[in-house]
Amino acid sequence: MKNFNRIFFGLCFVLILVSNIAAGETARKRTKRTAAAPVKIKIVPWGPNAEAVDAAKLRVEHSEAVQGKLNGANYRLLEFNYLENDDKSQPTQPPTQFQAVFYDYTNERAISAVGDFAGVEPIKVQEVFYQPLPNDEEFLEAVRLLQQDKSFEKSLKGETLETFRPMPPVTILDGTNERLVNVGLNAVGSGGKNEIVSVRIKDGKVIRYEKGAPETSLAEPTACGIPNANQFTTAFGTAGQYQLTVTQNGSPLWEMLVIRPSASSGTFKSGIEVRDVKYKGKSVLKRGNVPVLNVRYPNGACGPYRDWQYQEDMFQTAPGSTDPAPGIRILPPGQIAQTIVDNGTDVGDYKGVAVYTQNDETVLVTEMQAGWYRYVMKWRFANDGTIRPRFGFEAVRDSCVCNVHNHNAYWRFDFDIVNPVNKVFQTERGRKFLQPITTETTMLKRINTNRSLLIQNSFGDEAYLLVPNLTDGVADSFARSDFWVLQYKNVVGGTPLQNEIDDGYSFTNGDCTETDGTCINIDKFINGESVKDQDVVVWYGAHFIHDDAGSSANRPNKSADHSESHIVGPDIRPVRW
Repeated sequence: MKNFNRIFFGLCFVLILVSNIAAGETARKRTKRTAAAPVKIKIVPWGPNAEAVDAAKLRVEHSEAVQGKLNGANYRLLEFNYLENDDKSQPTQPPTQFQAVFYDYTNERAISAVGDFAGVEPIKVQEVFYQPLPNDEEFLEAVRLLQQDKSFEKSLKGETLETFRPMPPVTILDGTNERLVNVGLNAVGSGGKNEIVSVRIKDGKVIRYEKGAPETSLAEPTACGIPNANQFTTAFGTAGQYQLTVTQNGSPLWEMLVIRPSASSGTFKSGIEVRDVKYKGKSVLKRGNVPVLNVRYPNGACGPYRDWQYQEDMFQTAPGSTDPAPGIRILPPGQIAQTIVDNGTDVGDYKGVAVYTQNDETVLVTEMQAGWYRYVMKWRFANDGTIRPRFGFEAVRDSCVCNVHNHNAYWRFDFDIVNPVNKVFQTERGRKFLQPITTETTMLKRINTNRSLLIQNSFGDEAYLLVPNLTDGVADSFARSDFWVLQYKNVVGGTPLQNEIDDGYSFTNGDCTETDGTCINIDKFINGESVKDQDVVVWYGAHFIHDDAGSSANRPNKSADHSESHIVGPDIRPVRW
């Protein structure tokens, strides 16, 4: 009889799960809800503020250790990263150390300096062998040098050419180690031609290309996309970390640490990062972010590219919004933010993280840029415990985006359901029982059975169900896979690669290969370790085919598609909470 009861319970549970999975996102939109009390949002700044960051930058730059390497050289600070030490035994602690990365143009090398915010530890300096991403200041310096070049001086001053930030952002020519900053040139009227050139910062030399652009880029007479507003963005390490609490009827619904994109973790940063996420007082996620983002052009016209998520771009907020801390804005009740995906314009009044309520959800949103791409990232936290992470895709005017291209966004969910010790099950429509996943693995989505993952507290019944949406696509050979289930790693003082925060990609890795390059390369993390009653990390990939080629070629200034077709992301739903 006991066995019969267990089987009966299992069948009922699976049927409930399957019905929930089958309902999908549409069900959330159609479900009738009774009127509920409004939520209240509280924001408290956390971690180093702008003054502390500026002081650290100044102190490290003028330190004896750094000047011993850079004195007399032409150099620029390009990166500022917060160093962390994960400790699951306590809430996330504010970073006490940082890394500053300088580029030495005189000697063509990158210099890393590690120090502490308190200024009591010796600064550790070493050469690092990768190309840092450009910031606004470096790009503007390249433009200034280009304006002094006789071939472009007249066109730029006469405004028959306008500059933009292209892909790739830097170029290293074969046989050299010289850093070349790329500058895009769009013709205004009939006074010039589209082109992408490279500028050597140390002496102002301009490199032009036979086909009008570097090898992995494109500059043709036709350009597609939304007009580029050319607005300033944020730099690596811009301060902005906040404790967020959402309450209803005086009781906490959601509690979490919110980190703006420019302060997020990972080699190329990871958009809006949430940590220590609790629903009704119980832990759901230790960390959620998007450490890997790439794009591929199937016809080979451009790329492939690994994109970054530290450059926050302007988007539109509402009058009457309040800023409880620099870099985070709360919108008035009834108002929502408008990104490039929503309103089809690259113009905005705010960069950072906006927070608003919509229906029964508290929404975090930001807009980011990487070259001509524009990315929108949202976290939607519903009053019923559902989490809906979302990623949106657009582009401003360029020749490359006239070609069909595939975007891939990869979330990393460090699930701590009630506590760090969890177990994972695979669920599918038509399968009678939950299938335990006991060792590290990767798998593709299965659309016809809506393959999903259930992550459960090992010491109780609480669980969350990770459910793909139909817009999320299925991975091809470039995208690699859709799900990865891994055991959590923590190497004290380790790199993002050592801690499996990301795959350690840098520009020096080159194109996609079997184990390296612009593709996501986390299969190497799968080495047979147990994920049964362990601290579990789940990666989830969503894939978007950006196909505006036909209409954009005829309407180069076409506005964004306002539908949900440019949005991807799974649903993460509470079970027995």
